[in-house]
Amino acid sequence: MSGVSGISSLFGTTSGTSQTSSFSLSDYASIKNGSYGKLVKSYYRNEENEKTAAASEKSSANLASVRSGADSLKSAADALSDPKLWEKKKIKTKNEETGEEEEKEDYDWDAITKAVNSFADAYNGVIGSSGNSDSKDVLRNASWMVGDTEKTAKLLEKVGIEVGSDNKLTVNEDKLKEANVGTLKLLFTGHNSFVDKVSSKASSISRAAAKTAATYTKDGTWSNTLNSVVGSQIRKATGQSDKTEDSEKSDKTTTNTDKVDDEIKQLKNRKEKLEAQIKKEYSPERRREYEKELKEIEKELSVKDTDYYRRQNAVVS
Repeated sequence: MSGVSGISSLFGTTSGTSQTSSFSLSDYASIKNGSYGKLVKSYYRNEENEKTAAASEKSSANLASVRSGADSLKSAADALSDPKLWEKKKIKTKNEETGEEEEKEDYDWDAITKAVNSFADAYNGVIGSSGNSDSKDVLRNASWMVGDTEKTAKLLEKVGIEVGSDNKLTVNEDKLKEANVGTLKLLFTGHNSFVDKVSSKASSISRAAAKTAATYTKDGTWSNTLNSVVGSQIRKATGQSDKTEDSEKSDKTTTNTDKVDDEIKQLKNRKEKLEAQIKKEYSPERRREYEKELKEIEKELSVKDTDYYRRQNAVVS
Protein backbone atom coordinates (compact mmCIF):
# COMPACT_ATOMS: atom_id res chain seq x y z
CA MET A 1 0.00 0.00 0.00
CA SER A 2 1.69 3.20 -1.15
CA GLY A 3 0.99 6.68 -2.43
CA VAL A 4 -2.54 7.91 -3.03
CA SER A 5 -4.01 4.40 -3.25
CA GLY A 6 -2.58 3.58 0.15
CA ILE A 7 -4.05 6.69 1.67
CA SER A 8 -7.40 6.02 -0.03
CA SER A 9 -7.59 2.51 1.35
CA LEU A 10 -6.58 3.67 4.77
CA PHE A 11 -9.02 6.57 5.13
CA GLY A 12 -11.82 5.63 2.73
CA THR A 13 -12.55 6.24 -0.90
CA THR A 14 -13.36 9.35 -2.86
CA SER A 15 -15.76 7.46 -5.13
CA GLY A 16 -19.51 7.20 -4.67
CA THR A 17 -19.39 3.51 -3.71
CA SER A 18 -20.76 2.51 -0.34
CA GLN A 19 -18.08 2.22 2.34
CA THR A 20 -18.11 1.83 6.11
CA SER A 21 -16.05 5.04 6.39
CA SER A 22 -17.00 8.34 4.80
CA PHE A 23 -13.60 9.84 5.54
CA SER A 24 -12.14 11.43 2.39
CA LEU A 25 -8.85 12.83 1.18
CA SER A 26 -10.18 16.34 1.71
CA ASP A 27 -10.85 15.47 5.38
CA TYR A 28 -7.33 14.16 5.69
CA ALA A 29 -5.94 17.31 4.08
CA SER A 30 -7.92 19.49 6.53
CA ILE A 31 -6.45 17.67 9.48
CA LYS A 32 -2.97 17.70 8.03
CA ASN A 33 -2.85 21.45 7.37
CA GLY A 34 -4.44 22.27 10.75
CA SER A 35 -7.65 23.94 9.50
CA TYR A 36 -9.84 21.36 11.25
CA GLY A 37 -8.17 22.05 14.58
CA LYS A 38 -8.57 25.80 14.05
CA LEU A 39 -12.29 25.37 13.39
CA VAL A 40 -12.75 23.36 16.58
CA LYS A 41 -10.79 25.90 18.63
CA SER A 42 -12.72 28.77 17.05
CA TYR A 43 -16.02 27.07 17.91
CA TYR A 44 -15.16 26.63 21.58
CA ARG A 45 -13.64 30.10 21.80
CA ASN A 46 -16.83 31.69 20.47
CA GLU A 47 -18.88 29.54 22.82
CA GLU A 48 -16.78 30.82 25.74
CA ASN A 49 -17.19 34.41 24.50
CA GLU A 50 -20.95 33.97 24.48
CA LYS A 51 -20.86 32.68 28.05
CA THR A 52 -18.71 35.62 29.13
CA ALA A 53 -21.05 38.08 27.43
CA ALA A 54 -24.05 36.47 29.16
CA ALA A 55 -22.28 36.70 32.52
CA SER A 56 -21.42 40.35 31.92
CA GLU A 57 -25.01 41.07 30.93
CA LYS A 58 -26.15 39.47 34.18
CA SER A 59 -23.69 41.65 36.12
CA SER A 60 -24.95 44.73 34.32
CA ALA A 61 -28.55 43.87 35.22
CA ASN A 62 -27.54 43.33 38.84
CA LEU A 63 -25.81 46.72 38.93
CA ALA A 64 -28.99 48.36 37.64
CA SER A 65 -30.90 46.64 40.45
CA VAL A 66 -28.32 47.77 43.03
CA ARG A 67 -28.50 51.37 41.84
CA SER A 68 -32.31 51.41 41.83
CA GLY A 69 -32.44 49.90 45.32
CA ALA A 70 -29.84 52.33 46.67
CA ASP A 71 -31.78 55.29 45.28
CA SER A 72 -34.94 53.95 46.92
CA LEU A 73 -33.08 53.56 50.22
CA LYS A 74 -31.86 57.16 50.09
CA SER A 75 -35.41 58.38 49.44
CA ALA A 76 -36.75 56.28 52.33
CA ALA A 77 -33.98 57.50 54.65
CA ASP A 78 -34.59 61.14 53.72
CA ALA A 79 -38.33 60.72 54.28
CA LEU A 80 -37.71 59.18 57.72
CA SER A 81 -35.41 62.04 58.72
CA ASP A 82 -37.82 64.75 57.54
CA PRO A 83 -38.35 67.11 60.54
CA LYS A 84 -42.07 67.45 59.68
CA LEU A 85 -42.56 63.74 60.41
CA TRP A 86 -41.36 64.34 63.96
CA GLU A 87 -43.59 67.29 64.76
CA LYS A 88 -46.63 66.84 66.99
CA LYS A 89 -49.91 67.16 65.17
CA LYS A 90 -53.58 67.37 66.06
CA ILE A 91 -54.72 63.77 65.85
CA LYS A 92 -58.40 62.87 65.76
CA THR A 93 -59.41 59.69 67.59
CA LYS A 94 -62.69 58.11 68.62
CA ASN A 95 -63.46 57.61 72.32
CA GLU A 96 -64.18 53.89 72.75
CA GLU A 97 -66.55 54.48 75.69
CA THR A 98 -68.62 57.40 74.38
CA GLY A 99 -68.08 56.90 70.65
CA GLU A 100 -67.40 60.61 70.30
CA GLU A 101 -64.54 61.97 68.22
CA GLU A 102 -61.74 63.60 70.18
CA GLU A 103 -58.79 65.67 69.10
CA LYS A 104 -55.40 65.57 70.82
CA GLU A 105 -51.88 66.68 70.09
CA ASP A 106 -49.55 63.75 69.44
CA TYR A 107 -47.08 62.29 66.97
CA ASP A 108 -48.53 60.64 63.90
CA TRP A 109 -47.47 57.13 64.84
CA ASP A 110 -49.08 55.56 61.80
CA ALA A 111 -47.00 57.78 59.49
CA ILE A 112 -43.84 57.16 61.54
CA THR A 113 -44.37 53.39 61.51
CA LYS A 114 -44.96 53.43 57.76
CA ALA A 115 -41.77 55.45 57.21
CA VAL A 116 -39.70 53.09 59.40
CA ASN A 117 -41.05 50.01 57.59
CA SER A 118 -40.32 51.56 54.18
CA PHE A 119 -36.79 52.34 55.32
CA ALA A 120 -36.23 48.79 56.62
CA ASP A 121 -37.58 47.22 53.41
CA ALA A 122 -35.36 49.41 51.23
CA TYR A 123 -32.34 48.72 53.47
CA ASN A 124 -32.88 44.95 53.27
CA GLY A 125 -33.23 45.15 49.50
CA VAL A 126 -29.86 46.88 49.16
CA ILE A 127 -28.19 44.33 51.45
CA GLY A 128 -29.49 41.53 49.23
CA SER A 129 -28.60 43.03 45.85
CA SER A 130 -25.22 44.37 46.98
CA GLY A 131 -24.23 40.95 48.31
CA ASN A 132 -24.70 39.53 44.82
CA SER A 133 -22.73 42.30 43.13
CA ASP A 134 -19.38 41.86 41.38
CA SER A 135 -18.44 45.50 42.01
CA LYS A 136 -15.68 46.01 44.56
CA ASP A 137 -16.84 49.59 45.26
CA VAL A 138 -20.46 48.51 45.77
CA LEU A 139 -19.41 45.78 48.22
CA ARG A 140 -17.07 48.13 50.08
CA ASN A 141 -19.75 50.81 50.62
CA ALA A 142 -22.37 48.22 51.54
CA SER A 143 -19.92 46.76 54.07
CA TRP A 144 -19.38 50.20 55.61
CA MET A 145 -23.15 50.68 55.86
CA VAL A 146 -23.50 47.31 57.60
CA GLY A 147 -20.72 48.34 59.97
CA ASP A 148 -22.54 51.54 60.94
CA THR A 149 -25.70 49.52 61.55
CA GLU A 150 -23.89 47.01 63.77
CA LYS A 151 -22.48 49.84 65.89
CA THR A 152 -26.03 51.12 66.41
CA ALA A 153 -27.66 47.69 66.88
CA LYS A 154 -28.31 48.02 70.63
CA LEU A 155 -29.91 51.43 70.27
CA LEU A 156 -32.01 50.22 67.35
CA GLU A 157 -33.20 47.27 69.40
CA LYS A 158 -34.47 49.65 72.07
CA VAL A 159 -36.88 51.19 69.56
CA GLY A 160 -38.05 47.87 68.11
CA ILE A 161 -35.64 47.41 65.20
CA GLU A 162 -33.62 44.21 65.32
CA VAL A 163 -30.51 43.54 63.24
CA GLY A 164 -30.48 39.87 62.18
CA SER A 165 -27.52 37.57 61.61
CA ASP A 166 -28.04 38.17 57.87
CA ASN A 167 -27.56 41.93 58.52
CA LYS A 168 -31.18 42.67 57.62
CA LEU A 169 -33.66 44.72 59.70
CA THR A 170 -36.88 43.52 61.34
CA VAL A 171 -39.38 46.01 62.77
CA ASN A 172 -41.51 45.36 65.87
CA GLU A 173 -44.30 47.92 65.39
CA ASP A 174 -45.71 47.65 68.91
CA LYS A 175 -42.30 48.26 70.48
CA LEU A 176 -41.65 51.09 68.04
CA LYS A 177 -44.80 52.96 69.06
CA GLU A 178 -43.87 52.65 72.73
CA ALA A 179 -40.29 53.80 72.21
CA ASN A 180 -38.83 56.98 73.67
CA VAL A 181 -39.31 59.77 71.14
CA GLY A 182 -35.97 61.32 72.08
CA THR A 183 -34.20 58.07 71.16
CA LEU A 184 -36.10 57.85 67.88
CA LYS A 185 -35.12 61.40 66.95
CA LEU A 186 -31.52 60.67 67.90
CA LEU A 187 -31.49 57.74 65.48
CA PHE A 188 -33.54 59.17 62.66
CA THR A 189 -33.03 62.93 62.52
CA GLY A 190 -30.19 65.40 62.29
CA HIS A 191 -26.71 65.46 60.83
CA ASN A 192 -24.60 62.35 61.47
CA SER A 193 -27.55 60.39 62.83
CA PHE A 194 -27.85 56.69 61.96
CA VAL A 195 -30.30 57.36 59.13
CA ASP A 196 -28.20 60.27 57.85
CA LYS A 197 -25.19 57.90 57.57
CA VAL A 198 -27.28 55.29 55.77
CA SER A 199 -28.53 57.95 53.35
CA SER A 200 -24.93 58.94 52.60
CA LYS A 201 -23.86 55.32 52.06
CA ALA A 202 -26.88 54.69 49.83
CA SER A 203 -25.72 57.55 47.60
CA SER A 204 -22.21 56.09 47.50
CA ILE A 205 -23.55 52.64 46.58
CA SER A 206 -25.66 54.14 43.79
CA ARG A 207 -22.66 56.05 42.38
CA ALA A 208 -20.46 52.95 42.60
CA ALA A 209 -23.04 50.86 40.72
CA ALA A 210 -23.40 53.54 38.04
CA LYS A 211 -19.61 53.85 37.65
CA THR A 212 -19.13 50.08 37.36
CA ALA A 213 -22.01 49.79 34.87
CA ALA A 214 -20.37 52.48 32.73
CA THR A 215 -17.13 50.49 32.84
CA TYR A 216 -18.93 47.41 31.55
CA THR A 217 -20.40 49.47 28.70
CA LYS A 218 -17.19 51.29 27.71
CA ASP A 219 -14.01 49.56 28.71
CA GLY A 220 -14.95 46.42 30.62
CA THR A 221 -15.39 42.75 29.99
CA TRP A 222 -18.75 43.02 28.26
CA SER A 223 -17.46 45.54 25.71
CA ASN A 224 -14.26 43.58 25.10
CA THR A 225 -16.21 40.38 24.60
CA LEU A 226 -18.47 41.96 22.00
CA ASN A 227 -15.47 43.46 20.23
CA SER A 228 -13.82 40.03 20.19
CA VAL A 229 -16.88 38.31 18.75
CA VAL A 230 -17.56 41.00 16.13
CA GLY A 231 -13.86 41.22 15.21
CA SER A 232 -13.69 37.46 14.79
CA GLN A 233 -16.68 37.48 12.44
CA ILE A 234 -15.15 40.30 10.36
CA ARG A 235 -11.84 38.45 10.00
CA LYS A 236 -13.64 35.30 8.90
CA ALA A 237 -15.74 37.19 6.34
CA THR A 238 -12.63 38.78 4.81
CA GLY A 239 -10.73 35.49 4.73
CA GLN A 240 -8.19 36.56 7.36
CA SER A 241 -6.91 34.11 9.94
CA ASP A 242 -8.57 34.57 13.31
CA LYS A 243 -5.47 33.89 15.45
CA THR A 244 -2.22 32.08 15.12
CA GLU A 245 -1.77 28.81 16.93
CA ASP A 246 0.87 30.43 19.17
CA SER A 247 -1.52 33.16 20.29
CA GLU A 248 -4.21 30.58 20.87
CA LYS A 249 -1.88 28.67 23.16
CA SER A 250 -1.06 31.85 25.08
CA ASP A 251 -4.78 32.48 25.65
CA LYS A 252 -5.22 29.23 27.53
CA THR A 253 -5.51 29.86 31.29
CA THR A 254 -6.65 27.86 34.27
CA THR A 255 -8.39 29.25 37.35
CA ASN A 256 -8.01 27.47 40.68
CA THR A 257 -10.22 28.36 43.67
CA ASP A 258 -9.09 25.52 45.95
CA LYS A 259 -7.37 27.87 48.40
CA VAL A 260 -10.42 30.14 48.66
CA ASP A 261 -12.80 27.19 48.98
CA ASP A 262 -10.66 25.78 51.79
CA GLU A 263 -10.72 29.13 53.59
CA ILE A 264 -14.53 29.28 53.36
CA LYS A 265 -14.82 25.65 54.47
CA GLN A 266 -12.75 26.37 57.59
CA LEU A 267 -14.93 29.37 58.44
CA LYS A 268 -18.10 27.27 58.06
CA ASN A 269 -16.63 24.53 60.26
CA ARG A 270 -15.75 27.09 62.91
CA LYS A 271 -19.27 28.49 62.68
CA GLU A 272 -20.81 25.05 63.28
CA LYS A 273 -18.56 24.45 66.30
CA LEU A 274 -19.45 27.82 67.82
CA GLU A 275 -23.18 27.18 67.33
CA ALA A 276 -22.79 23.84 69.13
CA GLN A 277 -20.79 25.46 71.95
CA ILE A 278 -23.41 28.18 72.42
CA LYS A 279 -26.18 25.57 72.80
CA LYS A 280 -24.41 23.67 75.57
CA GLU A 281 -22.65 26.60 77.32
CA TYR A 282 -24.07 27.45 80.76
CA SER A 283 -21.90 30.47 81.49
CA PRO A 284 -23.62 33.67 80.23
CA GLU A 285 -20.26 35.40 79.91
CA ARG A 286 -18.72 32.68 77.75
CA ARG A 287 -21.90 32.39 75.72
CA ARG A 288 -21.69 36.10 74.90
CA GLU A 289 -18.07 35.67 73.83
CA TYR A 290 -19.02 32.77 71.56
CA GLU A 291 -21.95 34.74 70.11
CA LYS A 292 -19.69 37.70 69.42
CA GLU A 293 -17.19 35.50 67.60
CA LEU A 294 -20.01 33.79 65.70
CA LYS A 295 -21.30 37.13 64.51
CA GLU A 296 -17.85 38.08 63.24
CA ILE A 297 -17.55 34.81 61.32
CA GLU A 298 -21.03 35.22 59.80
CA LYS A 299 -20.06 38.70 58.69
CA GLU A 300 -16.84 37.38 57.16
CA LEU A 301 -18.72 34.60 55.37
CA SER A 302 -21.24 37.07 53.93
CA VAL A 303 -18.33 38.70 52.12
CA LYS A 304 -16.19 35.67 51.29
CA ASP A 305 -18.79 33.03 50.43
CA THR A 306 -19.60 34.77 47.13
CA ASP A 307 -18.68 34.20 43.50
CA TYR A 308 -17.09 37.64 43.40
CA TYR A 309 -14.67 36.89 46.25
CA ARG A 310 -13.78 33.53 44.70
CA ARG A 311 -12.98 35.12 41.35
CA GLN A 312 -10.95 37.93 42.93
CA ASN A 313 -8.83 35.55 45.00
CA ALA A 314 -8.51 32.62 42.62
CA VAL A 315 -5.09 31.50 41.42
CA VAL A 316 -4.84 32.08 37.66
CA SER A 317 -2.10 30.33 35.69
